[in-house]
Amino acid sequence: MTAAQESFYIQQFKLGDTSSFQILYQHYHKRMIGYGRSLFPNQEDDVKDAYQDIFIALWKSKDRLTVENTLDFYIKRSIKNHMLRVNQKKMKFESSPNESDYLELYEETNSLDSIIESEIMILKDKIYKQKLDLLTKRQRFLFTERFINEKSVEAIMKEQNLARQTVYNTIYKSINILKET
Repeated sequence: MTAAQESFYIQQFKLGDTSSFQILYQHYHKRMIGYGRSLFPNQEDDVKDAYQDIFIALWKSKDRLTVENTLDFYIKRSIKNHMLRVNQKKMKFESSPNESDYLELYEETNSLDSIIESEIMILKDKIYKQKLDLLTKRQRFLFTERFINEKSVEAIMKEQNLARQTVYNTIYKSINILKET
């Protein structure tokens, strides 16, 4: 899926299009499950549950979603945080003599943490977009292809018919501009 297609599907999803939602779910599924398993080996079922929970939450909050181009960073961060909460919950249950006394408090805290975390992610996304606006169209495109869409320099070279040094120089200048701001 190209960046333009992904952006289109995200926009349609935000408008409530279920087929775009399904396409995005399938597009990220294998890669994000693999990412979750790399962080939390031997917990594949929990990672799959986390992935589904994240997409359920995305659907419920689609009208407030600020992501425009890619859900990659958002999903990775969400999987990691969700799995950390799952493991934290498991550890509390294993070590707590009266789990039922703590469960209600833990769920309330998790809910508040989730809200705060999502607000922080929204702010970071806005800052990220503002910084990307400082780049030229070409710098922004090559930077996004390399780091957001995780394409290799070789793939970018072939797709854009550019020399290797051009790609490297443009990305290097982009990084320096983003560091300075």
